[in-house]
Amino acid sequence: KWLAGSSFSASPSQSPPSVEAMGLGASVLACCTSRDKPPNPTRPNVKVVHFGVLGNSSVAPAVGAVAREPDEETAFVDPAGMHHIQNTTDGPSGASGAAGAIYSWLGISTRKEFPPVVRKAITAPLLAKFYAYGEPGRPKRNCIHAVGVDFRTMPQTSRSEAVEQLAQAYCNILVQFCESGLRKLRLLPMSGGVFSGPWSLDMPAFSLITAEAVERGFEQLSPAQQRYVQDADLEMCIFMHDQVECFEAAFKALDGRPTP
Repeated sequence: KWLAGSSFSASPSQSPPSVEAMGLGASVLACCTSRDKPPNPTRPNVKVVHFGVLGNSSVAPAVGAVAREPDEETAFVDPAGMHHIQNTTDGPSGASGAAGAIYSWLGISTRKEFPPVVRKAITAPLLAKFYAYGEPGRPKRNCIHAVGVDFRTMPQTSRSEAVEQLAQAYCNILVQFCESGLRKLRLLPMSGGVFSGPWSLDMPAFSLITAEAVERGFEQLSPAQQRYVQDADLEMCIFMHDQVECFEAAFKALDGRPTP
């Protein structure tokens, strides 16, 4: 039933020590083909937009109400839960809220399990997998499933540890995007909403954590992958209308820093 889709994998390497120290273990596979920074690393060009990955927002919740729905040339991120990805009893059908809306749009909201290649690839937090959904002869709906971390279960996580962990997630997402061959990517804040735990009380801080994690994840890519991402159209999609300014300020603050 999944033959209509297609997927790609990234090359794994060793996890950074601090991630293991946070209890995520060696199962968290690093995303990068190379951890060495290129001679003159640059930053990803990310535009903060005031709508979610499906083109809607908290003030206009209908899909496509604020911006166009993702087209066949665009990949978007699904902030998946491990309890859905690895669940072969309910799978996508057990999701509700934002995840439920995404799976409904993908046409898998009644499925009891995710495609086998997705379940095989995402076995721990911070991992990601691209999959193109759609029936033969119909436009593809290109999704990068990615699992963040639940900061509610790690209330003592420092800011630097949060950045390092989320950087792994964004690196894996960007690798999957490179493998997809697409040129547009709609990102979103990983581990946001209820999963941000104590950071939910300090949105300016969480916005900066997100912006820095995207930058760190980009720096961990190979030079060829960095060039691919630099040439692509990346959007950081903010569904909550009252959070847009925080994220705009966070990414602008990084843009104002000297290039490493």
